[in-house]
Amino acid sequence: MNTDKHYLDQQRLQGDKEADLLVSTIFAANQQAELYKSFRLDAHQIRALEETGLKKFLISKRLKLSWYDQDRLLRGQKIFKQYAQEMMTLLGAMSLPYCYAASPGNKALYLSEKMRQATGKRLVETAGFVINVLTPESLNDEKEGQLHINKTRLIHALSRYHLQQTDWNMEWGLPINQEDMAGTNLAFSYIILLGMQQAGFGLSKQEKEDFLFVWRYIGYQLNIEEGLLPESFAEATLLTQVIKERNFRKTDEGIALTNELLAYFKMVIPPQQAAFISAQIRYCLGKEVADYIGLQPEPFKDKITSIVNSLKAIQNRISSPSNSYNKMMADHVRLRQKFIG
Repeated sequence: MNTDKHYLDQQRLQGDKEADLLVSTIFAANQQAELYKSFRLDAHQIRALEETGLKKFLISKRLKLSWYDQDRLLRGQKIFKQYAQEMMTLLGAMSLPYCYAASPGNKALYLSEKMRQATGKRLVETAGFVINVLTPESLNDEKEGQLHINKTRLIHALSRYHLQQTDWNMEWGLPINQEDMAGTNLAFSYIILLGMQQAGFGLSKQEKEDFLFVWRYIGYQLNIEEGLLPESFAEATLLTQVIKERNFRKTDEGIALTNELLAYFKMVIPPQQAAFISAQIRYCLGKEVADYIGLQPEPFKDKITSIVNSLKAIQNRISSPSNSYNKMMADHVRLRQKFIG
C-alpha cells in the first residue's frame, strides 16, 4: 500500500484506462445504444451476444494474483450473509454519507446526479451491486458477481466521459479517479466494520480481515491500483485517515447529496424512524464528518438516538441476528420494485 502524497496526487489523474478507452470507442462509433442495452442483460444473455469488444470486456476477469485466496473470499462473503441486513443499513446510514464528505470527489457524484435526477434508482442500484458481489460464491467463475463488477467499471467510465464534456475542472482530478475509488472501497469495507463495532457486533480480528479481503479482491477487479488496496485492517485504518485528511471538508455538493439521501429515507422508512434519521447518521459518522455534510446537532433527538443505540449494542453483544440475509433481500426487492420496476 502507498500513502505517499505524490503518489496519491498522481492517482487523482488516473481513471480506468481499459474501460475509458472502450467507452470512447463506442461513442466514436455511435454504438452507445448497445452499451446501455448491455446494462440490462444477465450473464447468460451477454454470453449469447456476438463477439464484440463490449462483450469481451463484460465477460473478462483480471488474473488472480499471488495473494488471492478462495477460502478467505468465501469466509468474507459469509460474514456479509450473517449480518446482511445490519451491513446494508450501515451502507445507507454511514458509508454513503461518509463518501459525501470527500471533496472534490463528491463533485462527480453531485453532477452525475443532476444529470440523472433519480436518487432512489441510484441508491437501489448501489445496494444491488453490493449484494451481487458479497453474496457467497457470487464471485466464482461463471457467476454473476464479476459481470456486475465489469458493468460498474463501464458505468464509471461513462460518467467520466460525460463529465469531461461539461465544464469539469481538472484541478479537481479526473472524475471518479483512482484515489476516489479507493476511498469508496474503504467506505464500503473498513467504515462498515467500524459501524459494526460501534453497534456492538463482536467480529473477531480474523473476520474483519476476511471481510476486508473480499473488498480488496473486488477493488482489484474494479481495476483500482494495488497500491490503494490495503492488505490488513491496520493498513485500511492508515489509508482511510490519509484520504480523509486530504479530501474531507464542508461543501455545497456534500450537503446537497446528504439532503437527497435524507429525502430518500423519508420515502422508504416509517415516519417515526424517519424523524430520527439525521440523528442516526450523526451518531454513526461522528460530529466532525456530520458537520461536513451539513447535519447540525439536535440535542433531544441526538440524546434519544444515543440511548437507543447503546441499548441495541448491549443486545447485539449477547445475541446474533437471525435470518438477516433473507430480511435484507425482502427489503431490497421491495425497494427495487418501487424505484426500478
